[in-house]
Amino acid sequence: MKASRTAAIALIVLVAETPTWATGTDRTRPTDVPLSSASHGEVVVPVFIAGEGPYRFILDTGSSHTAISQTLATALGAVPVAMAPVATSVGSVLSLVIRLPGVAVGSAHVESLLATALSPSAAGWLGDGISGVLGQDFLSQFDYTLDYRTSRLSWNDAGRIEEGIRLALESSQDRLVVRLPQSERCRCPVRLVPDSGASGVVLFADTEADRLPIDPRGASVSVSTLAGAGTAHRVTVRELRIGPDTLWDVPAARVVLPAGTIEVGDGLLPLSLFARVSFYHREGYMVVQPK
Repeated sequence: MKASRTAAIALIVLVAETPTWATGTDRTRPTDVPLSSASHGEVVVPVFIAGEGPYRFILDTGSSHTAISQTLATALGAVPVAMAPVATSVGSVLSLVIRLPGVAVGSAHVESLLATALSPSAAGWLGDGISGVLGQDFLSQFDYTLDYRTSRLSWNDAGRIEEGIRLALESSQDRLVVRLPQSERCRCPVRLVPDSGASGVVLFADTEADRLPIDPRGASVSVSTLAGAGTAHRVTVRELRIGPDTLWDVPAARVVLPAGTIEVGDGLLPLSLFARVSFYHREGYMVVQPK
């Protein structure tokens, strides 16, 4: 696991109102979009803004809001509207908020979206050739499937049902969490953020995740985010239940949050653990297919 990146992109939380307008699908654009990978395994999709692009954005189901490099925002002539803190697992940083017109990924589009403008140093941290992060302020407007086997993103028709394990979605601070009951021995349901931006399981220290059956794996490692660096410890989760299925001996990072940090849930559940993941936001659930 690349522990230095595991809890990074997944924890972008913009403390500002972030409305979208005229959400819909464009039948002239493809409903299926190819997925590619960033240097650390994050899911990357082609994004069009105001008809320009495509630009490579990390699709991050664990991020509450969209972020864009300041360089691209300037090139697009995006309009600044506010300053707001961006919170991560190791702190927060004050960033410019801009308005993006006409954001589209395949057939899914919104007419307007507020996004965080990332400084050149922060944007460089995302990886070579990556222009931003596509968060839940866009994604939660649609139903869609991430297929890790075929490397495709599909915007789903209403009423389509996927086979697999159905997990109820809860909304907390503009992010999604799933509640996963564990074994009778543990008696410790954990609430994890379904996260396409995480490269491995992340457990937050001093939460219900501490009650999972965990074995230490070695020394501490650093966790880098947009706001700075923090500390994590490599561990192995001996047993992690996902609905009726069980994952055994799962590598994970136990992240020590800064004092005063209020995080959503008990950790992050990387979607790359599964072969296929479908989100049905209107109905309030997701479906995962084990590998």
